Amino acid sequence: MRFSHVVGVARAIHILSSIWVFLLALLILADVFGRILFLSPIPGTKEILQNSVIMVTFLQLPLAIFSGSMLRTTLLVEYMPPVVKKLLRTLCYLLGFALFAALAYSTVPEAFEALRLGEFEGVGRVRFYTWPFRFLIAITAAFAAFAYLSMVVADWRGALDGQDALQNT
Repeated sequence: MRFSHVVGVARAIHILSSIWVFLLALLILADVFGRILFLSPIPGTKEILQNSVIMVTFLQLPLAIFSGSMLRTTLLVEYMPPVVKKLLRTLCYLLGFALFAALAYSTVPEAFEALRLGEFEGVGRVRFYTWPFRFLIAITAAFAAFAYLSMVVADWRGALDGQDALQNT
């Protein structure tokens, strides 16, 4: 798969997360109006929002990686020679890869266990199975790890030239 295709997938996932945020805003608005006008909130709003915040965050990770928007500081980097900058970027990309690969690896068994047990959140008449959320975390963490590896390869091939991936696609 070409690097630009991977970035395109990250953009599509980001658009999906933006739509999700918009739908959450509509849900909150409807819940507030339901409380005010009809004295009846929408059941499950809290649980939907609680899980959705995590999902939206994870869906936005790959594009944040490709755009260079992950937390970083450039105070000392500005004074380093180009080869040291590239080595430092590589180290950071590899640390990001290790973090998200470990997260994906550790989340998969938990997701299968939640599926096997039928684990859910919520009380009363509104219950949400947790396994879709757990699998989504595992998949997006794996994609984030892949994004970091892609950045290493692109950087060492000279495709980035010290820029983020979005400026070069």
